[in-house]
Amino acid sequence: MENWTALPKKDLMMEIFMAEQELEHTNETFWNSIKCSPEIWHCKDVIDDNFWVIAKWKTFIVWYNDIEEGFNLSSFKRDGEFLQYQASKQGLNEALKKLKQKI
Repeated sequence: MENWTALPKKDLMMEIFMAEQELEHTNETFWNSIKCSPEIWHCKDVIDDNFWVIAKWKTFIVWYNDIEEGFNLSSFKRDGEFLQYQASKQGLNEALKKLKQKI
């Protein structure tokens, strides 16, 4: 994955917008309380790369994997770096459901 660059922010914002249109009502309030302004974070787990983090809750983040084109859940210890790479193509609803199961 040499020379990989993260998805442009305007494209990410469109992905988020489209995913928000499909949110289940039970996830909508939760999403609005944890979403953040997208930030590029670093992951050194499986691949040494950068991805957009779009939500934070305690020690968990929801991030967009533009390689797989899906939303993922990982843990973190410090801002800017997360611990596990996920190769999921799940939608935002599924990522939020998994997060809610952990809390």
